[in-house]
Amino acid sequence: MTYRRHPQTAGRVIDGLAFVVTADDNKLHTLNAAATRLWELAASGCTVEAAADELVRCYRVDRATAREDAARCLAELVGRRILAEA
Repeated sequence: MTYRRHPQTAGRVIDGLAFVVTADDNKLHTLNAAATRLWELAASGCTVEAAADELVRCYRVDRATAREDAARCLAELVGRRILAEA
């Protein structure tokens, strides 16, 4: 499965944090640094595996933890309509 930015969102990264507005509820979402990095990766499409690789690289966590965290974060971002599954 590939994750991409939801087509009806708008966002910007300021000082390392993403601020994303979702169109369906007109809410502003502030993402932490790790979620911001995944949101940036999703601009060109990313998988759970690619997201986990990035978390390992950025945060020096073990691969299993990174994969679990990436899958959970990506699912939450889909649930909030910040990302979409492709």
